[in-house]
Amino acid sequence: MMLTVENIDVFYGAIHAIKGISFQVDEGEIVALIGANGAGKSTTLKTVSGIMHPRNGKITFLGEDITRTDGYKLPAKGLAQVPEGRRIFLQMTVMENLEMGAYIHKKVPQSDFDNVFEHFPRLKERRSQIAGTLSGGEQQMLAMGRALMSHPKLLMLDEPSMGLAPILVEEIFKIIQEFHAAGTTILLVEQNAEMALQIADRAYVLESGAIALSGTGAELAASDEIKKAYLGG
Repeated sequence: MMLTVENIDVFYGAIHAIKGISFQVDEGEIVALIGANGAGKSTTLKTVSGIMHPRNGKITFLGEDITRTDGYKLPAKGLAQVPEGRRIFLQMTVMENLEMGAYIHKKVPQSDFDNVFEHFPRLKERRSQIAGTLSGGEQQMLAMGRALMSHPKLLMLDEPSMGLAPILVEEIFKIIQEFHAAGTTILLVEQNAEMALQIADRAYVLESGAIALSGTGAELAASDEIKKAYLGG
């Protein structure tokens, strides 16, 4: 088991945002968390990645209890997050952003950059460009490339399609599948349920901070309840 989340409760002050949810991610899977805006998907990811801590419950990554581990320590353990809204360093160049993604390594081989540029040829063309001048799609690619630089065993993606044109959304999802094919386990939080379920091995549906449904991507995509709520069916 790569990641196990057991009965976590997360609060924003008095607001009970995550209500006793449990899920797991096995090595080699793409697991999606889907649900409406405000369902608790991003809060769940922030809690797994150590940005927030649960009041109750336990999070285990590769057999180690990381429930109270601070987020900055997790990339060295093999866990990386691409945050919602990209959060790239806007005043830095593309190369400097990628170097920041590799901060846990003393020496960064050229092959690490080459690997990113293989997935994102556009970033190679713009490697000296200030990141803030990139398009929204290119900034998303940079955020994903930056996360790759830490050699994650588990890559967590928070709303990677947000604000992107449909053609770019398809490109981003194709790249997620490439990461997966290269051996990276993926935990994907996504409002675009249709795209997420197409590529997910398994998925969990969050509603009001609790898991309402779970199953394989194919099962959930075929579910009348999911079609009605999320797929416009």
